[in-house]
Amino acid sequence: MAQTRRDLVLRAVRQAVAEGGVASTNVRDIAKRAGYTAGALYAYFPGKQALFEAVLADSLARAQAAALAAKVARSAPEGGFAARSQAWFAYFLAHPAEAHLLLHVLSSDGRGLGRMGDGLASLLMDSLAPVTQALQLLGCSPALLQRETMALLSMAVGVLLIHDPSKLSGTNALAVDALAAYIESVQLRLVASPAQAAAAAVPEEFAQVDLFG
Repeated sequence: MAQTRRDLVLRAVRQAVAEGGVASTNVRDIAKRAGYTAGALYAYFPGKQALFEAVLADSLARAQAAALAAKVARSAPEGGFAARSQAWFAYFLAHPAEAHLLLHVLSSDGRGLGRMGDGLASLLMDSLAPVTQALQLLGCSPALLQRETMALLSMAVGVLLIHDPSKLSGTNALAVDALAAYIESVQLRLVASPAQAAAAAVPEEFAQVDLFG
């Protein structure tokens, strides 16, 4: 499928999810929005889940670009972790339909983190590459790097899970503020103790966990 047509289809998926949610979105509706027949879409995507995953792959690339483009003061390069983490999260917060697709694929209603496939699992971690690079600049050991990256991902996904974009609630603000405070605390801890970050290790049983197996 040509890139222009593919972009049209992915836009239709986003619109359908934004208007009706993941559960009610179907291939026929997506095809109609994109100006195709359902049969034409099935020639390129085997089903609704494949369409969701195509959008998610595109979203992860955009989130990665947003994190990479985050502004970091030249006078304070140690602020890169917070800036890039917030930019990655802000992308999904600003695009709730894409956040819903991320949660769907990660949940038991989708295929779960351990079953999302090597391709998407790699793209998920690649999207956080700017964040891990910032952690490396703070002196994180390889073991601590893995732990901090997964902790951030877990926290961010948790906030997206409870955040309801349809409501202006205190819970939304508290959840977002809590994540910001967590990110800031990680950065302050690593800046204050670079030697500990470089020497830090994780328990053997944690290091051996296969998150995508």
